[in-house]
Amino acid sequence: MADTPAPQAVRPLGHMELFSSSRHALGIYRCVVLSARYLNPPATNADGAIFAALGRLVVKQPMLRVGILGQHDTNTAQFSHIPEIDLWKHVGIRTLPGGDGYDAALTAVHAWCHDQLFQDVETLPPWRVIIVRPETIGPGEEPFEDIIFAYHHSLMDGTGGKNFHEQLVEALNETSNGSDPSYILKFPDPPVLPEAQEDVIPYTSGKLFMGRVIWDEFAPSFLKPARPPIWSGKPIDFDRPHQTRIIAVDIPAPVVSSMLAESRSHSASITSLIHALCLASMAHRVPAEDAPAFIASTPMNARPYMAATANPALKDSFRVGISVSTHEFPAAAVDALRKPDADLDALIWHHAKLIKDQIRTRAATLPADDPISLMKFITDWPSYWQKKNGQTRDGSWEVSSLGAMRVETSGSSPSQRRVSRIFFTIGVMVASLPLSVSVASPPGGSLTAGVSWNAGVVD
Repeated sequence: MADTPAPQAVRPLGHMELFSSSRHALGIYRCVVLSARYLNPPATNADGAIFAALGRLVVKQPMLRVGILGQHDTNTAQFSHIPEIDLWKHVGIRTLPGGDGYDAALTAVHAWCHDQLFQDVETLPPWRVIIVRPETIGPGEEPFEDIIFAYHHSLMDGTGGKNFHEQLVEALNETSNGSDPSYILKFPDPPVLPEAQEDVIPYTSGKLFMGRVIWDEFAPSFLKPARPPIWSGKPIDFDRPHQTRIIAVDIPAPVVSSMLAESRSHSASITSLIHALCLASMAHRVPAEDAPAFIASTPMNARPYMAATANPALKDSFRVGISVSTHEFPAAAVDALRKPDADLDALIWHHAKLIKDQIRTRAATLPADDPISLMKFITDWPSYWQKKNGQTRDGSWEVSSLGAMRVETSGSSPSQRRVSRIFFTIGVMVASLPLSVSVASPPGGSLTAGVSWNAGVVD
């Protein structure tokens, strides 16, 4: 029997891609998960229709057909060419009890995905799809199935995951239900991959920004004032069992519409309002002695900052393109929320507007002075992470909002597939924030927030 040839390297991982691959190698961040609820599944050959549509996406999207070489090496990991993909190695099918317990069972599958490590990533692209169906459909309930997409964060970001479902529903609507899918896909030639974000985003760093970074990193501790304490959950502990906990919060379309109108009238946004609600909730739930202040963050889509030199043929490819905005809530602001006579509505909208302004300011200044551009100076990612073990976390929570799905439909045919719910969850961030709130909406205007944390880190 001929030896299987060694996987061929396609390109090195970029800095943000290494950020994720090094975490996966240590088991401290495992995947991103997005599920979408697809209405109107075909009465026959439903699995075949999904496999056929998924095959079209794998052919179209190069990041779905690469592995990762050297993930456990320091900074030398590379994407690898996978010449043959067996879709059955990526797809699972589950049936869950119908009725009121179905959504909770689906949430448990999300948590299961977050607790898994991808295996054989050199030769098996690190993503999986799970088709989930209820055992029974209630009276008057429209038939549906949920399709879960779980993926290694080095392949793409949250926006890429949303794009997956946008393109999958289009592929389902373009695929004949009677078509016979190809389960084995062959790719003799290596793919052309989207560029790493630092190769297409013209980052700049001012002297003041660099001076502040150098001072924070290298100045003796006795010369720097002590940082004000914040609530950040339990300290980082690599030995703590990885047990993802998730709560799903579904907000119906009329309520979302009201939230959006009120946010606009207060110069805020849904994202900043959710931040402000988290702040108010945490201020009241966590004792003042444990939580004098908070720091939160908002991941941002960096695609708008790509230069014209980016390959236009790869504009719609799944990829990683991330920045971040940080929001500090000092003790005085938190104390104001805790006062018995506090006007909570006014304070919540005050903070919602402030956070929206901070995000807008950060967006206006990018790609200048972006801390992500400094990842190039990290020469040993495993050591970088190991130094965090046992340390206090540097933040309190994250709100990651993907906005609404955009789906092109070819008409109003009764057989058209539609998405009624999209559920986005972030994996446990063992070496980072203790709590995350992930938000996404289907085309219909409802909204689902996935709140996730590691068991024992948040009381």
